[in-house]
Amino acid sequence: MKILSEAQLDSLLIGAQTIEEDGLGLKVARLSNGDFLKLYRRKRLLSSALWSPPARRFARNAERLRQLGIAAPVIEELMLIPSRKLNAVQYCPLPGDTLRNRWRRLDDSTRESDVEQFGTFLGQLHQLGIYFRSLHLGNVLKLPDGGLGLIDLSDMKIENRPLAPWKRRRNLQHILRYQEDSNWLLQLHRTAWIRGYSSSCGKTAAARFSRDLSRIQP
Repeated sequence: MKILSEAQLDSLLIGAQTIEEDGLGLKVARLSNGDFLKLYRRKRLLSSALWSPPARRFARNAERLRQLGIAAPVIEELMLIPSRKLNAVQYCPLPGDTLRNRWRRLDDSTRESDVEQFGTFLGQLHQLGIYFRSLHLGNVLKLPDGGLGLIDLSDMKIENRPLAPWKRRRNLQHILRYQEDSNWLLQLHRTAWIRGYSSSCGKTAAARFSRDLSRIQP
């Protein structure tokens, strides 16, 4: 990882646009050259971030996803800013819009097709062993070529076999935490979602998927 001083970080951020921040400061910025800079703050003295920085996990997951044929950001640089207890990843962002933003603009018929595609994509992730614990409609992008891609990748593990049923349920629980998303996926387009998932995983997994939806339905 490249070591940066505070002055070097400040220089990198000249002309940057804030994309996300919290009470502790900047989290994501769009740099003047169009790249994104995602900052991770170590909040405790003893933390897993010491030996497994989130920025490194983000970069590793992005590379592995692309190897598996899943669109993900291209990493430009990994950085460590010791004086501010920060690690960071600079990357070229994927083009496109999040499914959540896109679906707000669509009519029901067009959204129905999108939901089925998302079901197919979700099933593909599960079959490839991709356990994206923070998966939701705000970190899945609809790309200009019509495909789907993933962003915000540090909270992910990629296994060498399809996901176990309990991990699939955990993914569903996270996706359905958001009322707006739950309304689209469970109320308006449930059948299309299941149909898409079935096309990737088969009838047995789709039946379990449907049962899981019924159990966690609000």
